[in-house]
Amino acid sequence: MPNFGLIPRLLRSRPLTKGLRYFYRYTRPQAYRHNETLWPFVKVRRDAGGRLAGCELRGVRGPATTPLEQLARAIDGDAHLILSGPSVAQIDYARCRLGAVMGVNGSIALRRQRPSLCFDYYAMLDAGFVKRRRDLVAEVLAQDLTLFVTPEVYRWIAFLFDSQAVRCRIALFEEVHQRALRPRARPEELEAQLATDPGLVLFDARHPVHAHGFSLDPPRGLFGGGTVAYTSLQLLAWLGAKTVYLHGLDLTAAAGPRFYESAASQLPTALDRQFSGHIEPAFRQAGRLLSARGVKVYNLSPASRLGGDVFEKRHWSCLLSREADPQTIVEVNP
Repeated sequence: MPNFGLIPRLLRSRPLTKGLRYFYRYTRPQAYRHNETLWPFVKVRRDAGGRLAGCELRGVRGPATTPLEQLARAIDGDAHLILSGPSVAQIDYARCRLGAVMGVNGSIALRRQRPSLCFDYYAMLDAGFVKRRRDLVAEVLAQDLTLFVTPEVYRWIAFLFDSQAVRCRIALFEEVHQRALRPRARPEELEAQLATDPGLVLFDARHPVHAHGFSLDPPRGLFGGGTVAYTSLQLLAWLGAKTVYLHGLDLTAAAGPRFYESAASQLPTALDRQFSGHIEPAFRQAGRLLSARGVKVYNLSPASRLGGDVFEKRHWSCLLSREADPQTIVEVNP
């Protein structure tokens, strides 16, 4: 159950938060605008190296958090990133042999049909999802897993859910170009900061949407690629995955609602608007970088808008036990 104290109840008020957001927006320089959803609710803690170490919330005590650098990088082998594209519904998880599993947003809904499916990791980037799909978020919070969230998502989890009901471990991350409660870096500043930084690989600081890059050291920040799938891919590579299988990376609203939604309950998406200019270029460059580093990435979505030249496409039957059915590995031509 959520915390029904007076201050948390007021801070969940849409008119109040909207008014505070507008006040912040018009009383701060443009470089600070990305912090409008955090002020005045969130205060971040940083370590001596400037890395995000934790959050303090005004009016409510949130669940405990763990700094990213203190997490065990425990993936040794295959990892599976289960996303929300409708093609996930075609996969028979009862027959699949999986290694480490990471989910995002509504992926947890698969457990309603397959209770034996266990998630080791989870990522949430969209505060709107937390507010609109509290039922699914509650299921994630009740699992024994590591949940990666931004300070904004953490704020809403703390305001909407009782911290005593949180079983998962929570780790905070932020994006490189717009750090929490710090000014947004200008392209030339970002280029200078990362010019000799092997942990934060910058592809294009001057991209009109967000800077393109790939983080090999997430405690120091992650790059946004227009979708939580891109965030998660950086985390899995850092956690030690040598092979990553992408489930449900359809990346188009035309494919239909997310596997756990109906047409009537479908939440909006910017995939079609951002795909060509932002999402596809980010994944393409990340694919080249990961390949050069010996990390294999396979796309299990036959209808994915990402071509087979970005990530090799395979049919989900490649995950079947070879002992049970040695002839089931099928490659999908792009």
